[in-house]
Order: sequence, then structure tokens, then C-alpha cells
Amino acid sequence: MTDRFAGPLGYVLRQCRVLTSRLDDTTGKTVLVIVRFPQGSLSATVAQRFFEAADATKNGLGGGYSVVGDEQIFLNATNSEGKPYSGLDDASFLDGLRRAAVSFGSPKPKVSPLGNATARNDWQRSTRGEGYQTLLGGSDGELVRKLDEISSCYAFLLAKTADSKGWARDE
Repeated sequence: MTDRFAGPLGYVLRQCRVLTSRLDDTTGKTVLVIVRFPQGSLSATVAQRFFEAADATKNGLGGGYSVVGDEQIFLNATNSEGKPYSGLDDASFLDGLRRAAVSFGSPKPKVSPLGNATARNDWQRSTRGEGYQTLLGGSDGELVRKLDEISSCYAFLLAKTADSKGWARDE
């Protein structure tokens, strides 16, 4: 069910892995770290504040996160050569998050040991979104054709907005 919901979003928005990662796969090749907050304390503001603290603690931790309940999840995703996008090896990735947690104010988070996840798509390896297409019924399926139309419209509107705001294409 989650794949059917997140897959189309990841496909249209060209999200690298995050929206459709399987976090309970111990054989997965993507390293994850879970930062747990006391029950009921992780709000959007707290999550963003911790994310910014982590990025300030160690360059490379600012790649993004997901939240489930009171857990903030950081993936040390890799490129097609197996090198982390963060520029940090797994031990440094974990160390940076632990240091951020120690210096973080209230609410006080706890950092898990390294875990593994399976990521569904990598746009460098699967330039047409094949990982997502598989989840969505295949590249020649009706759903993927409709999503391609939406994706084209989205890309057009994004480029139009960028031009009207004077944003550089690589920002």
C-alpha cells in the first residue's frame, strides 16, 4: 500500500529513494540511522531544528530525512558507484548524528546504531525511474503513462516558476 502511494510521488517528483524505502530490510544496501525523540515530542519544528543542527555538526548530514511518529530517519544513500551522496562513510554519518544529538537541546533524542534499508530507485542508475516503474506496474502500464504526463506538466510549471523568479536551474 505504501509503495502504491509513495511510488507515484517519488516518480513524478524524481525523488531519490526516500519516499519508497523499505526500512525493515536487514539485507538492504542503504545505511540508515534512526533518531528517536521522547513520545509525543517530535513536531515538524523539532525535526527541522534537529536536521539543521545535524547539518551544522557535520557537513553531509543535510541531505534530508523522513519522520515516522517520534522517529527521524536519516539514510546514507549512495550513488551508482556505491559512494554516499553525503560524502561521509557510514561510521562518520552515524558519528555526526550522535554528536548532533548530544549537543541538541530539548527534547533530548537518542540515536540508534546503524541499520539497513532497501531503496526503491536511484535516478543515476535508473534514469527513467525503472525502480518506481516496477512498483507501479511496469514502464508500459497505464499508470506510468499517466504519471509521465503529470511529470511533464510538473517539470514545465517548475521551469516556468524558476524563470519568473530568476532562480538558477541548478539551485
